[in-house]
Order: sequence, then C-alpha cells, then structure tokens
Amino acid sequence: MTQERTPVERLDESMPTLQQLETSLRGKRMLGNILGVHGPPTPRGKQIADGYVRLVEKTILEYQASRERLVLFMDGDGDFDNYCRAQDHLESTVQSLHRAILYLERLRRQGFLQADGSPFVPRPRDLEVLRDDVKARVRDLRDACEHLDKDIVDGKVSADADVAVHVGREGVDLAGTKITYAEMSRWIEQIHHFALLLSCVQIVVGEPPKATEGPPNA
Repeated sequence: MTQERTPVERLDESMPTLQQLETSLRGKRMLGNILGVHGPPTPRGKQIADGYVRLVEKTILEYQASRERLVLFMDGDGDFDNYCRAQDHLESTVQSLHRAILYLERLRRQGFLQADGSPFVPRPRDLEVLRDDVKARVRDLRDACEHLDKDIVDGKVSADADVAVHVGREGVDLAGTKITYAEMSRWIEQIHHFALLLSCVQIVVGEPPKATEGPPNA
C-alpha cells in the first residue's frame, strides 16, 4: 500500500529550494568595485549592475524565507503566523523579481558584450525570463499586490477575498494572475546567473617570472 505524501513532501515537489544559489552577491560586488575589477565598463552600466545584483540577492532571500515559513506551516504546527509571513515574503519576492527583470532588460539594451564578443545578456527569445509574456505576468502580479490596498478601500474586492496574495501548494496568485513556484524558481535561477557573473571576484595567478642569475634585487 502506497503511503500518502505529507503536505511538506508535496511542497518539496512543487516549490524547489534555491539553497544552491549564491546569496553573498552584494558583498562580493562591493568588494569587486573597491578593487576595480567589476564591469560593466561605463559608470552608468556599473550603477545599473549594482542595482540589479542587489535585487537579485533580495529576490532569492525572500523566496527562501517564504519557503521556510510554508514548510513550518505545513509541518503540522498549525501556526497561521507562519502562513502570514510566507505571504509577506512571497509578495516581496514578486516585487523584487519584477524590478530585477527591469534592470536586466536595461543591461541588455546597453549592449554589453562578453570576452568572446557575444551579448552579455541574450535576446529575449533565448532567455525565458525576458520574454514579453513572462514579464507581463510578473508585472501583473506585482501590480495586483501594489494596488490591492486601494482596491480594498475602493470596494473593488469582494468581501470574502483575502487581503494578501494567495499562497497555495503549487504557486501564488492574486486578481486572476498566477505564477507557479516552479516557474518562479526557474526565473530566479536565470536572473541569478547574470548577477553571479557581475559579482565574481577572481584572482588570476599567472606564471612566475623566469629565474635570473645572481642575487635578487634588494
């Protein structure tokens, strides 16, 4: 007889963890700026990259915090505070993801290139998170979160509706727009890729100079 899966096991399947992603991006970016080893090669580009890295790190941390709270809620403690905190963190995740996408699109339009001459940020057809339909869904959910308070005050929301994003087992939704956790985590992984490249601090050790005869210079 097959044992029924627990709520946490079902959440593990529907909401991937992002623990494998680097979350020290801002600190590394700041260090690289101090050392003068980070691009892009223009002051405006550097400023956009700084903002982008900040928001990507925030998006990852908020997503992970929401997941941790959902696990606690579904683990049988029955504490609705954990569910409420999951709502808050997921709302922040959506807002930060939307803003990070705007920064990434701006970086793409700046036309920065990699060392091999290829675009640093690919065209939308080659990068899912920059496709128009994806950007529209993230923007619509973010707008629904931003406008919810005004809609409630103006009586545009039914009296039995929740006053925050709905957090389910498969995803999050509000005002008819839904994003699954699988989609959200995939898009976060995509934006993380570029934030990591913009934050790496690498020290390259080259070949030592050839030895010369005689004592070394003092």
